[in-house]
Amino acid sequence: MRRMLALLVLFLLWSAGVTGQEPEKPFVLKVVISEAITPSSLDRLETALHEAERRKARALLIALNTPGGLMSSMDDMIRLILSSPVPVITYVSPPGSYSGSAGVFIMYASHVAAMAPATNIGSATPVSMGGAPEDASGSDEIPEEAGKSDAVNMKRKTMNHALAQIRSLAEYHGRNRNFAERAITHAENVTSSQALAIRAIDLVAESEQQLLERLEGRQVRTLPAPTTLSFKDVAIVEMESDTRSKVLALLANPTLAYFLLMLGMLGIWAEIQYPGTIFPGVIGAICFLLGLYAMQTLSVDYTGIALIALALVLFVLEIHITSYGLLSIAAIASLSLGSLMLMREERLEMSLWIVGSTVASVSALIVFLMYKAGQVMRRKPTSGGEALLGREATVVHAVKEDGGQVSLGGEYWSARTRGSEIPVGQAVKVVERSGLVLFVERIH
Repeated sequence: MRRMLALLVLFLLWSAGVTGQEPEKPFVLKVVISEAITPSSLDRLETALHEAERRKARALLIALNTPGGLMSSMDDMIRLILSSPVPVITYVSPPGSYSGSAGVFIMYASHVAAMAPATNIGSATPVSMGGAPEDASGSDEIPEEAGKSDAVNMKRKTMNHALAQIRSLAEYHGRNRNFAERAITHAENVTSSQALAIRAIDLVAESEQQLLERLEGRQVRTLPAPTTLSFKDVAIVEMESDTRSKVLALLANPTLAYFLLMLGMLGIWAEIQYPGTIFPGVIGAICFLLGLYAMQTLSVDYTGIALIALALVLFVLEIHITSYGLLSIAAIASLSLGSLMLMREERLEMSLWIVGSTVASVSALIVFLMYKAGQVMRRKPTSGGEALLGREATVVHAVKEDGGQVSLGGEYWSARTRGSEIPVGQAVKVVERSGLVLFVERIH
């Protein structure tokens, strides 16, 4: 018996992958960033770095093709790259790709900056979303000293921050500082061969495999100590975009972000103007939270928590407001989006299954509890003065407008009627109570 139990335990451990697992072969993890730099890009990079460190990848290869994006997301991505113990290789590819604006900063922050032929880099001048307001004088120049125009002062602050940041990155990795500055001040842009000639990047490679071969034995500056790159016989494993990443990328689209924010504000305003319409307010609240995430006013974690909290509020409101299930549907949608945002699992299929089944179970349980709570709230009182209303009684002494007596549940009550006199023995129904006096009427 003991031997059988031991064999059973070994089989369960083996099936769970605890035993008999061969160590993973050397590999380089690849992540593709081929859109504007948004909170979604930041989340994808953070996930990729965590995965590369957990699985002990030789390096993280970023295939970059971006016109730029949000400086706030870019700043966080730079911090992640600089603090990563795993070497980060940013490779502008495939041919025809472009690394502009925020992409220049990410390239300069990376431990290795490389480009494919027929690609270009530059044009990193900071701009405001929707265009910045101009100076009252109409001048396009930025004065050296602070002036009265807040718009110009803000532009100066942004420009000086960008210049200092790109200089520090250039000095940190020993890359061309002059080009980096001109990419900001003059929106300068160069080809891959020009970038290599002026040492703005480390090398040009026609393929990812050739890139790794040329990097063999090179030492890069990582924390806490420099790393010597070794890519002999390594495989390139691409990290696929999961459902969560695709949803976040869709929400972070600048056009959709602005639309969600405006739709959210309009929906909330409509609910305030016309209380009880439900639909505008519910949709507005969800869209407003998603719009705040897309604008990076709320982080992905805070947005997820806020959506789950909103779902709970909507479930509770379902008890008190007749919405014909609309509040429950909106609550389930909010709960699903919030759970998806908070999900940070490495195994996509298991995570989606867990999230889906959990949301379905919790939603079903809450709807059931809300239904039962509604039944209890709609049930007639069984105690207290309200419990007497509608009950039948028998007239003991004739009931008139000025008095009488009835028997109810073994008790005698003073009674009155607003109609004609009710004789003894007549069955009556309690319609009102005033203190210790019951108002009754005949049961026809």
